[in-house]
Amino acid sequence: MKLALLITSAALLLTAVIYQIPPSKAPLKALMTGPILYGIGGNGQVYKIDVMNCTACLIANLSGITGAFDLLVLPNGDILVQADGLLRYTLPNTNPIWTDNSAGYGGSIIAPDGTIYLSRFFPTPGLSTYDPINNTITFIGAWPSGMIISEFFYQNGVLYGFGSLSGTSVVVQINTSDPSQSTVVYSGVPIVNGGTTNDGYTTAFGSSNGKRIHKYNVSTNSFELICDLTALFPGIVINGLTDLPPGVQEAPCLCTTFAGTVNSTTFNICLPGSVTVPYNTNAVLDGNDILRYILFSNTNDTLGSIIVQSSSANIAFNATTMQTGVTYYLAAIAGDNLNGNVDLNDPCIDISNIAAQVTWRDAPTVSFSVGNPNLCAGDCTTVTATFTGVPPFNLSYTTPNGTFTQTFSGNTGTFQVCLPPNSPPGSFLIAATVITDAWCSC
Repeated sequence: MKLALLITSAALLLTAVIYQIPPSKAPLKALMTGPILYGIGGNGQVYKIDVMNCTACLIANLSGITGAFDLLVLPNGDILVQADGLLRYTLPNTNPIWTDNSAGYGGSIIAPDGTIYLSRFFPTPGLSTYDPINNTITFIGAWPSGMIISEFFYQNGVLYGFGSLSGTSVVVQINTSDPSQSTVVYSGVPIVNGGTTNDGYTTAFGSSNGKRIHKYNVSTNSFELICDLTALFPGIVINGLTDLPPGVQEAPCLCTTFAGTVNSTTFNICLPGSVTVPYNTNAVLDGNDILRYILFSNTNDTLGSIIVQSSSANIAFNATTMQTGVTYYLAAIAGDNLNGNVDLNDPCIDISNIAAQVTWRDAPTVSFSVGNPNLCAGDCTTVTATFTGVPPFNLSYTTPNGTFTQTFSGNTGTFQVCLPPNSPPGSFLIAATVITDAWCSC
């Protein structure tokens, strides 16, 4: 955490150590279990972070904040933010219900016995307690000269803090009875802006810009990479972290996902043609989201009637799952990525307007039959044309006398064929060259 206060005197002897960083582990799902944390950005953006799944979502944009250092979820679920002073919020209300600007505070934590500790930056750097029942603050005492504590964490039942001593970053074991007797455990630990919470989960390691969660082990003075959330926090630095106290329910995600829009279009596609969703390329996606194109059959049950979910806007006919002559609907869908498709259980899933529909059409056919196929030169006969498809039909056909075009209003019709005079003995051919119905031509 970047601090606005610098104290230059020093009274403690630092213990030099060789700082060790273990090999990086895969950032996703590095733990079998993990807590739900809240993180806060400088302007009051509050995120819910699932350490087990390495996912995060925005849960609040708190007002009245210009430079948040840390946050703490209180036992009743309220959020206490440390900025230039203290601000208390009861979600979903994003306006503070209580403020105190008498001092500046950094880290905060709830002790196993329920005591809430605050690290004060000014006017005198030191340790305070906060009573959430009546919003009273009690200053316990100052840190050793030259020391500032910016973040607290408990590990193995012991309270520690990340901070600085005369400009050198340190890990400190906190003496809650007499803060002036707090002792430096390690010095020169490469911590920068970020937050820390119980068990050493922290965004304050190295040059991660508050977007990677490590777990700090005080016994080995090492950081283990747990989650890389860089893609989820574009432009945001997580300045503070907090645990959820037992019994406090998680706040729901704010849904910012927007699938975009499609144009109002009706398609009649002749087989074997495909349809392209008329999408306007105007989605708004968060870091977990993907966009897919869907074809479905029931506007009253969109998710339950999805037939195709595709990464391509071009959707082909599939005879095993679709039928010709049936109207289907086209839309865009956005939500969390689940094995390459949108997770239909994502609570923030979004579907575009349902403005486009498509019906695939079979190509028309025609067959010919004649009552008397045996003709002499110069004789005529009646040919019956039987069509499949949707009338009217426009038929081009060839006979021994040439090529003709005729329109038929129904699924059957007749035309006359005559043999030229002096036709030689043998067979003659009647062949369709082009047939068009109400939808298709072939």
